[in-house]
Amino acid sequence: MPTVTMTREYPIDRKALFDHLTDPTTWSSFYSSLTEVDVPDRFDEPGHQATLHYRVLGRIIEATSELLEYDPPNRFRTRSQAAGLPPVEHDWRYEDSEAGTRVTVTLTSQEVDSWLGRTLDRFVLPRQLEKDLERSLDNVEGLVEFGLD
Repeated sequence: MPTVTMTREYPIDRKALFDHLTDPTTWSSFYSSLTEVDVPDRFDEPGHQATLHYRVLGRIIEATSELLEYDPPNRFRTRSQAAGLPPVEHDWRYEDSEAGTRVTVTLTSQEVDSWLGRTLDRFVLPRQLEKDLERSLDNVEGLVEFGLD
């Protein structure tokens, strides 16, 4: 299973950052490649779902994101699934730090059965997940720097 983990620190209160980053209406402002989110009435209990629209290689791909864990202001975990692609689990953990808040994000892609899928999982997907996560965390830095809405 390809897994990518990154940790960043931001000069902001943990609850304020958690509240902002777990609100689906804000996701397209920092998630790399995410263009639109169809937001449900609520997204704060396991089992709640949102529909995501990503731009990948010039095409819009639709995915479903299911909330797996919601523990304010400590942890937020979802699983996203797009047709024909392996599911990806997003695990965001928040801790107080000297700088303000330390955020550790782990992205884990589920195993696939086909030879081509396993090859992509082993060589292509980890690099893509790492690149997207790095861009997303850079975007969070910009949001924090210029103030959260």
